[in-house]
Amino acid sequence: MDRRAKKKLAGLILIILLAAAGGMKAGSFLPVIGSHQTPANTYLSGYYIENAMEHTHAANIVTAVLADYRGFDTLFETCVLFLSGIATLMVLFSKAKVKDRRAKEEPEEPVLPGEDERGRGGSILDTSFRIIVPIVMIYGIYVLFHGELSLGGGFQAGALIASAYLMDRIAPGFETRMGEIKEENMLIVAGLGTFLYAFTGILPMLFGGKFLEYEKLPFGNLVKGGAAGLHGAGILMIEIGVTICVMSVIMTILEVVLERTEFDDD
Repeated sequence: MDRRAKKKLAGLILIILLAAAGGMKAGSFLPVIGSHQTPANTYLSGYYIENAMEHTHAANIVTAVLADYRGFDTLFETCVLFLSGIATLMVLFSKAKVKDRRAKEEPEEPVLPGEDERGRGGSILDTSFRIIVPIVMIYGIYVLFHGELSLGGGFQAGALIASAYLMDRIAPGFETRMGEIKEENMLIVAGLGTFLYAFTGILPMLFGGKFLEYEKLPFGNLVKGGAAGLHGAGILMIEIGVTICVMSVIMTILEVVLERTEFDDD
């Protein structure tokens, strides 16, 4: 091992030791996992159950916690997801697409007249996905708009819509339906979703409120129900932003992997 390699190894070991020491020190300030003395197991959960409806006007306590009590934290979770999409694209963007490599390495074989390259199995999958994909899309939208009232929300809706895209993407005859979406464009859309979340939090501040104080949104003439209606509109806005971000990031990662990974079926 040369001198340069030894320095890199020593630096790596030092970073690992420092990270371990920092993690152990930070862990000493955190509550013990499973302890009955933690705030969540003493008074916090009961407080949410008793006051969530009154404070947030949301029928679903989970939505109340994520979109109101922990709204700032959920914003950062959305940002982390957006950054993961950027990181994936940066790592794999320079790698040539499989179809481009194959086009250079192998001559394209002509398809004979009347020949169906999908085969019988491909036709069955194609027909099945034509039925399943719209249903999953509709269910994803339903989960988005129903998140404030019952089970659902932006993360689940984004994952469902992205799953519908994946099914359509891998189905035979894909290019004849949705078409290929560029990864860069999908990542821009994910950024717009994150921006919508942040903008929903900042907008009340422009009208004398606090960050994510939905009752201060300037939609009083458009939304019925007073404070409850404004709160519902604010939650819906951030849920739409989360849905857009989650959907676009998952689609970006899937597209990058599918386009730049060669699956050997032999």
